[in-house]
Amino acid sequence: MKQEFVDYLESIGIKARSLLDRIESIYEFYMDLCPDEIADIFVTDYIDSEGRREYENLWFFSDRYVMEAKGFAAGKDDFDITPINDRVIHCTIQKQDYDFKEVTDKSRLHLLFGLDTGAIADFKASKENCDALKNIISKYMKPNMQG
Repeated sequence: MKQEFVDYLESIGIKARSLLDRIESIYEFYMDLCPDEIADIFVTDYIDSEGRREYENLWFFSDRYVMEAKGFAAGKDDFDITPINDRVIHCTIQKQDYDFKEVTDKSRLHLLFGLDTGAIADFKASKENCDALKNIISKYMKPNMQG
């Protein structure tokens, strides 16, 4: 796995060897499946009612595809891949204590987008992960909006 991916994962608190190994195996699966080079990674996360960070879904991006491993941290093997080029037809962005410049421990960002294929994707980010989601929006949502 790319070092920049490992750096990102560690920056959002994913440091357990078992979880990093799981992500590595999913990355290798998608490398075999996706015809493009995998360029980016993102993990949806949220803060639970007791203040703990919970990880939901693992995402990979290439120039033409978006890939999701649902429930990866719980050991689920539920994978999909869908084309994204010029297919985004709707985006909803909600933010809390985040100005797209500086993050705090209270920062939250939520992106919901729909593709012309009927697929809907749901991204959540907390704390420093908000900056990573902002980059995903800029790099993959904005240029792929139909219109």
